[in-house]
Amino acid sequence: MRGHTDCLILASMIDPVADGVHLAGFDRYPKVYRGIVGRSCHGLDEVRRAELEGVDYVTISPVFETESKPGYGPPLGLGGLGRIARQAHVPVYALGGIDVGRVAACRDAGAAGVAVQGAVARSSNPEETIAALLDEWHS
Repeated sequence: MRGHTDCLILASMIDPVADGVHLAGFDRYPKVYRGIVGRSCHGLDEVRRAELEGVDYVTISPVFETESKPGYGPPLGLGGLGRIARQAHVPVYALGGIDVGRVAACRDAGAAGVAVQGAVARSSNPEETIAALLDEWHS
């Protein structure tokens, strides 16, 4: 995302201290905003609409079964993730059911990165889990 390594992106909320905003599918695209803008997508058609809006990146989900946000349709799997990542014109971040054991597979399928909620939120040691996720991505 524009060469950033550490950045703060807030969900559905524009804040001057943040580097960007991540929009849900139903959020309106900000008319005047100079930060990073991402959008949640659940298929290639939504990715195409987000690209036309001018987003900097998208998350695609669910890649795997997820406890955090059920009801977004069947998992896309690594094949679906890879197909979308290859056809997208913006970086695609994998979301949904991501844990340490699945990070490298998402990277190898073509994801620009992973977005993780449940594995960190349910961890007894979130800092250790985040470090393990990063180590696995860079392995």
